[in-house]
Amino acid sequence: MKKLPFFLPFGGCKGRCVYCNQRTITGISVMPTPNDVAEALSHEEEPVEVCYFGGSFCRLGYDNLKRYLDVVVDNGCTGNKIRFSTYPGDLMDKEIRDLVLSYPISRVELGVPSLDTKVLLECKRDADPLAILDNIKLLKDLDVPLALQVMIGLPGQTEESSLSDINILAEIKGNLPWEMRLYPCLVIRNTELENMMLSGEYTPLTLSQAISWGGRLLKLATNHGFVIIRAGLQESELLANEVVGGPHHPALGELMFSYSMAVALVEESPQGPWFVDRKDISKFTGHSGSGIKRLAEFSGFTVEEVKSKLNFI
Repeated sequence: MKKLPFFLPFGGCKGRCVYCNQRTITGISVMPTPNDVAEALSHEEEPVEVCYFGGSFCRLGYDNLKRYLDVVVDNGCTGNKIRFSTYPGDLMDKEIRDLVLSYPISRVELGVPSLDTKVLLECKRDADPLAILDNIKLLKDLDVPLALQVMIGLPGQTEESSLSDINILAEIKGNLPWEMRLYPCLVIRNTELENMMLSGEYTPLTLSQAISWGGRLLKLATNHGFVIIRAGLQESELLANEVVGGPHHPALGELMFSYSMAVALVEESPQGPWFVDRKDISKFTGHSGSGIKRLAEFSGFTVEEVKSKLNFI
């Protein structure tokens, strides 16, 4: 089903996380109205998945929330679906939950950048991990299809704590096909995090650190059955111009996946040969053969030896 995304920068947000500048990240400065959604839907000839991203959708208030939901089912084709992102806990309000779940919801994306109280406090987010987990468990019990948005490189965050988060979330998920997005913490101009970096209070990840950390997290999440739908931020000229620190790279996600796959291949077969789906050729041959070089690094073979053992099927 085609996705029709709408970005609601800071929509419903009660405060601002230290790293956040949604207008820069999305390139959207004005929040679209329900009328804008209706206009877009009027041009669609097949059912679509309307995606409300940015801000915290369920904090828009009951009446506004209903307008954004109604417009999807009242316009365009029969069979439209709704996906949205929101804070964990927003659906603990029964009135809001009953409203939202009466619509054709395809996926609820929850921002869970960390489950570490110290990290959440430093980022100025809701900082009760037990409440976050209770909220996720409730949605699971209600059979709500979920996606989790996690981050690496946050203030006070360690690789060990973020990998522990994945294990905790996986235990709740069980065998369900939950989705996951992985974002690096970038320092965006005109954020509190920029001031923290300039004062020495925060040191952003290097590109190399982000690739290895992200690669290990992707491997762990995949092993637990999470469906990875994105790694890295959507690249744009605006974003490139406004990043002042951190692991900014237009192909960061691909580099993370290359690292993750190389680790997995060597663990499965330390000596090779290795068999890789042809759709993943770019993860090994692209970016100056980054994946092949990782295989050589992890296996102890030369690049030429790795090439002779690597088979695309």
